[in-house]
Amino acid sequence: MTDDARARPDLFKWNGRMDQTELESWLASNKWIGSCPRDLLKFWQETGGGDVFETETILGPLGDPPMGDDLAAVNREMRERGMPERFLVFHVGLLTTAVDTASGDYVELTPELFRVVRRFASLEEWYRATLRAEYGQRYGLR
Repeated sequence: MTDDARARPDLFKWNGRMDQTELESWLASNKWIGSCPRDLLKFWQETGGGDVFETETILGPLGDPPMGDDLAAVNREMRERGMPERFLVFHVGLLTTAVDTASGDYVELTPELFRVVRRFASLEEWYRATLRAEYGQRYGLR
């Protein structure tokens, strides 16, 4: 994903880099998140989350609740709708994607019942099989 962002920065609007101390402090004050894969933590540190393509939001620590891209607010709302606590939603848009904190996998969920549709081993695998597969050709990503 970061290679595509470098090639087409107009398609990726990140919230902003976080230093290690800032991310660790944020995680310490948000223990409800549970265990996160290292690649997601690294991604949040580099980008803070943000908007991708025209309809996709990667939730992050620096998200803005009024804009709907705050990690805590979105997860709280989904848990109130019945999402199991083992899921940590980090992406909304074309589909709903979460980390399954019990297994460490990335999962695509049905938006209504939070059932797992597909599993991915890494953030990059998820991105390539979902967002890049949908938008890559349209935006000339190679």
